[in-house]
Amino acid sequence: MSGSSLVPRGGGGTPIPRETAKALVRLNGAVVHEQAVLRAVSSVTEAAMSEAAYLMRVRGQLEAAAPDAKEALDLIANTTNMNLARIVHRFGSEVS
Repeated sequence: MSGSSLVPRGGGGTPIPRETAKALVRLNGAVVHEQAVLRAVSSVTEAAMSEAAYLMRVRGQLEAAAPDAKEALDLIANTTNMNLARIVHRFGSEVS
């Protein structure tokens, strides 16, 4: 190995081959990308769960105010929750 194909490591360690250094940079980039994807999916999921919980609270209040509307409120809540789940799933599929 010639001296020009070695890259000095930070902290005064032993030099490593240039190809190894490039592979480490690519690997680090891939890891950072995956971490960003996981954080994004987690954030979207958490927001959707918060919206679903809010919807359930509002539904409970509306049912208390209008007991006759229970079936309609259940349908609205279930449809909305299913749409939230689809949106989160689609987002996860698109970013990964």
